[in-house]
Amino acid sequence: MNIKFHCSEESNFKRQNSFVRAFTYTEYSIEPHNHDFYEMNIVMGGTGCHQIETAKFSVKTGDVFVIPPMTVHAYYNTDHLEVYHILLKKDFVRRNQDEAMTMPGFLQLMEIEPFLRQNCSESMFLHLSPAELSEIKAEFKFIEKNGAFDQEAFSSLHRHTTWKILYYLSYLLHKQNDGEKKPIQTKYRQEILDTLEYLHQNFSDKITIDGLAERVYLSRSTFIRSFQVFCGCSPIQYLTKYRTKKVMELLENSTMSKTEIAHSCGFYDLSHMERSIKTYGLPH
Repeated sequence: MNIKFHCSEESNFKRQNSFVRAFTYTEYSIEPHNHDFYEMNIVMGGTGCHQIETAKFSVKTGDVFVIPPMTVHAYYNTDHLEVYHILLKKDFVRRNQDEAMTMPGFLQLMEIEPFLRQNCSESMFLHLSPAELSEIKAEFKFIEKNGAFDQEAFSSLHRHTTWKILYYLSYLLHKQNDGEKKPIQTKYRQEILDTLEYLHQNFSDKITIDGLAERVYLSRSTFIRSFQVFCGCSPIQYLTKYRTKKVMELLENSTMSKTEIAHSCGFYDLSHMERSIKTYGLPH
């Protein structure tokens, strides 16, 4: 998908203390673009098609999903589509990530589901019931643009409400994935989700197929087959793609040398990292 334009953090978070922007777009369609912040989409009404990188998914009222930084996406074929956007600065999310990752579902919401959606075969959108959508909508007045509570004067209220929303949606996604009936081809869905969380948290470590299979009490062959069905790629391909994503982030934001970045992301050496960038490097 060819990118048409880029949105920067600098232009979207102009005030020094600004870390979140929240607002509604109606009759919404938009050309392919990316941005260097997180964007949460909550579909409040209507339908449409959302494209992330090369993958396309239908969306409807109640769908919730996250667009990570520097990910090309677009909406088209929309019909009265109304989307509530919560834009989050990278530093705001990363500064609290150690605590956030203890919340069941947070990694799935912010990293795993978006990464699966743009790279693999299955989407795991969080879908809110009408009651859940109404409940979360009640919190919007505390964080939205031009709302009753000015962001600078009520920064603590904005910050805590934003995290309340993120944690609540994380919980609902965890409950949705844990409670769904699993068709036979994804009968080990929870084991694979547990593996994905482990990979995202330990990507810099030495990781083997046998070690991953043992963690979730599956045979090597069952684990590989189930992972391939669920993710559309092998465990090593997935891990290499994710390591490459982290490399791209560090190359953009870190003062570390390329060799240091390679080792910190689990690559054997610089040449190994550079080969992976050529194969899996994300468009920026």
